[in-house]
Amino acid sequence: MEKKNLILIVIIILLLFVILSGIILYIFVINKPEEAKIKEITINKDVVLYDFGAPFVNNVKDSKSMAKLTIKLDVDKKLVELLDNRKSEIIDKINQIMRGKTEEDLEGVEGQLKVKNEIRDAIRKIISTEKKIEVYVEELIVQG
Repeated sequence: MEKKNLILIVIIILLLFVILSGIILYIFVINKPEEAKIKEITINKDVVLYDFGAPFVNNVKDSKSMAKLTIKLDVDKKLVELLDNRKSEIIDKINQIMRGKTEEDLEGVEGQLKVKNEIRDAIRKIISTEKKIEVYVEELIVQG
């Protein structure tokens, strides 16, 4: 009877050892966290950031407040010359858009998004293109 108990104890110890080894192997080898992978950033050299130079400062419609808008355009390199040639017309259109806005139109994220979209659509119409034009608002300040 003692021999059976001894064999049973040895089997239980071996099973515990195998289970414990499996857990340790899983934690440290199989399930090791992924190392931080370095993401490659690709730069599209055909896209440039177009700057108008000075900010747009206009009166706000039906108010004594002033609005200051600084934007940049993310455009295809091929459009830069066209933008330069039509720059005065684009600046005039942006000023018209801004002068037509009330304080409520310029409030919050929604207001900024509407202004961005309206400016983008106006620029596309002026230069007659469907190419990607992204408008970035660097600064939009309404001050009374």
